Amino acid sequence: MAYPDVVIIGGGIVGYACAYYLTQAGVRVHLLERGALGSGASKAGMTYIVTWEEPETHLNLARESKRLYQELSQVLPIDIQYRETGSIAIVEQPQNIVSFGETVRRLQEWGVKCRILSAEELVAIEPHIAPDVGGGAYFEEDAQVNPLYVTQALARAAQEDGATIETFNEVIGIECSQDPYRVVAVQTAKGLIPTSGVVIAAGAWSAQVARMVNLEVSISPRKDTLVVTTPLPEDFFSCKIILAAGYMDSVREGANSGVAVAANVQQVKNGNLILGSSHQFVGFDFSLDPAVLSKMMKRNLRFFPDLAKVTAIRTWSGFRPYTPDLLPIISAVDTIEGLYIAAGHEGIGITEALITGKLISQLITKQTPDLPLGELSLSRFNGVS
Repeated sequence: MAYPDVVIIGGGIVGYACAYYLTQAGVRVHLLERGALGSGASKAGMTYIVTWEEPETHLNLARESKRLYQELSQVLPIDIQYRETGSIAIVEQPQNIVSFGETVRRLQEWGVKCRILSAEELVAIEPHIAPDVGGGAYFEEDAQVNPLYVTQALARAAQEDGATIETFNEVIGIECSQDPYRVVAVQTAKGLIPTSGVVIAAGAWSAQVARMVNLEVSISPRKDTLVVTTPLPEDFFSCKIILAAGYMDSVREGANSGVAVAANVQQVKNGNLILGSSHQFVGFDFSLDPAVLSKMMKRNLRFFPDLAKVTAIRTWSGFRPYTPDLLPIISAVDTIEGLYIAAGHEGIGITEALITGKLISQLITKQTPDLPLGELSLSRFNGVS
């Protein structure tokens, strides 16, 4: 029996992106997921490929990942519902449009295609936006996918190229030799899998997996709550992704903020609206908090009052993998040979999944990475990795 070169722990969009690019490079891969395919944040998130989140490190990751989405949307075995929609950010108060204009100009200097919209222009484009907002901006290059379809498509493509995909098998240990200290096997609930490489891509649970080898990884679960509505006509919103400009500020609020909410509306291909979002540190508590849900919906109604006439059909929560500096970890672990981390994307794992998978593949196969990885290394936390 040929043992895998690499075991990937985590069957979400990032884990399957790693599996896809590794199998493309000729690496024998065995992916393990304790639940169903894409059963974590990949099915609980939104649909947004955002190309304008700062700092510049995110801009570079998003630009490269979007290019990969454009390529793979043409060749993956499942339609991932990729479409280039653009997005609109709404500035609530007129007095804030000047400062947001400075953000737009800075993004333009970094090559982001965007432009300021007056309040009149904004409401002319989107009549369902409240008329008393201050204005906004249009981001031309943003796009949309169905994240669960992406996950399924990557899994099938990797499997067709020889990857072993094993769901409903939980990892319970990672075995290492002592001299040198390196990965030698993964212990699962169903048996031992010898291997010389492990990628931890378990999203918000990555820190727990890393503790199996006494490794501390600065990733915490950050809860998000979303609402989905009945399908609406295609022309209800001209732009399929509309959010409050303060959304990015809510993302940046730290662990002591309690709960932060922001308006974020995305219309998917079948017409449903996905409404978000919240940011909350409550451990792994999946329960829906009516107070948080109410606060979030009030923010959406502030910007989109006509949503009061729309029927919500379900709500759910999921967990973003949060890091203190809001940058992902895409890194080898220097102290354990053969161990890699691909996690910590917070709310933009959908955006950055493909480039993460490609970069991990390049690290493992000793290729020159497409982007510099210094700011994404595990060693940036506590000075060691």
